[in-house]
Amino acid sequence: MALPFSLKNSFKLTALSSVLGCGLLGLSLSTPAQAEGKLVLYCSVQNTTCEKVAHAFSKKYNVDTQFVRNSTGTVLGKIKAEKENPQADVWYGGTLEPHFQARDAGLLETYRSPLQKEIMPQFKKLTEQRGDTTSIIYLMELGIGMNEKLLAEKNIAKPQCYADLLKPEFKGLIQYPDPRVSGTGYTILTTLIEIMGEDKAFAYLKDLDKNIAQYTKTGLATANISTGAAAVDIGFMHTYVREKDKGASVIGALPCEGTGYTLGALSIIKNGRNLDNAKRFVDFVLSAEAQEIPWREADSYQLPTNIHAKAHPHLSEPAKLKLLDIDFIKFGSDQEAKRLIERWVENVKERKE
Repeated sequence: MALPFSLKNSFKLTALSSVLGCGLLGLSLSTPAQAEGKLVLYCSVQNTTCEKVAHAFSKKYNVDTQFVRNSTGTVLGKIKAEKENPQADVWYGGTLEPHFQARDAGLLETYRSPLQKEIMPQFKKLTEQRGDTTSIIYLMELGIGMNEKLLAEKNIAKPQCYADLLKPEFKGLIQYPDPRVSGTGYTILTTLIEIMGEDKAFAYLKDLDKNIAQYTKTGLATANISTGAAAVDIGFMHTYVREKDKGASVIGALPCEGTGYTLGALSIIKNGRNLDNAKRFVDFVLSAEAQEIPWREADSYQLPTNIHAKAHPHLSEPAKLKLLDIDFIKFGSDQEAKRLIERWVENVKERKE
């Protein structure tokens, strides 16, 4: 049964086979006969973004569009389990590395969209290497988030660099997402390796541990910064901007050493039932029009990768960022991720929350 959800009057919820589970939302035109086929999405961005983008595609192309929202890891597991009988056509969103893992497992369809030429030039090489199955659709840059009021009360200068976080005045004030369970934490780890080299990065993290109040699970840090339960954390800039826009005393700074980031991905699932519409959807999501939908309509501030798309006005323009040259193929491998996380556990003091 479809979940209750409020949409514009020209749309209605539709049910999909119960095999997809109760996480389903469907969008279809009120006159089904006008629909030009169907499309089923596995969606790994926030639910409102899934809804708004699916709605816009359905309206634009008269395609009966349905989606199931799950985390990136859950979707990867679903695609693996459904290899012999795929239940969706497109995997929309989620970080790049799991999409590469799906590619390596032979789970993705080959399709290189002509709109890839509009992706930021910084990612030209990566697109040439892996763009035959996966497209880069958004960017989330790492920053240092802080509660401005709390730091002022403690008479502590706002940190502008990763090096600042080692200062003794930050002892017990910093949160860091645990890379064993948090994709953000792993992104921070790989970013520091790119900046410093692996050995120096782990030496830095061991020193940083002295100032860590807790290693958080995904999603906790920003809320704690907003409420003043913590003073500083490392995370994605768009979350700090969003909290500030809501009235919290939160600001973010792009670290002086360089900007680490993660990339959002889009792939067609191999042997899906609606290949033509899947290709249409990929082209649509790569367009400037679609890449502005998340921040304009869904309160999701990730940066677009289309060079013609506008970013949220409170975020830096993507072309002006001092982006590091991250080796996503290397760090996206299961073997490398396991090795680095094991080294983090062994070399950085494991703390209980």
